[in-house]
Amino acid sequence: MVVKETLRLHPTLPLLARESIKYSKIDGYDIYPKTWVLINTWALARNPKYWKNPEEFLPERFKDNSFSLAENQNFEYKPFGGGRRICPGLNMGIVLTELVLAHMLYTFDWDLPEGLNAEDLNMEGL
Repeated sequence: MVVKETLRLHPTLPLLARESIKYSKIDGYDIYPKTWVLINTWALARNPKYWKNPEEFLPERFKDNSFSLAENQNFEYKPFGGGRRICPGLNMGIVLTELVLAHMLYTFDWDLPEGLNAEDLNMEGL
């Protein structure tokens, strides 16, 4: 849940480039074959039409959700692209991310430096 929420807020590719293969009309715009289209995945992941409180880090939103990173057909969540041109390192990236996170949580003793309180930390995203 934490990895999926992190990828929602900070997608690996904020802009996906695609080439259209046939004529389409989207929101009144004519998209002709061989036209390059940029898909703003960053904006899709923060769209209040699809996400409740889109700017907040809420891993719980993926608790009962069946968002699969590899076979995701929901266009509001595409951190690795999709279709034929999905990131080839998707599976390796997810496994390594979970492995590194689990190793860090298990191995290190996480404490604040001496004299620093939890209230002193700035936990806002960049």
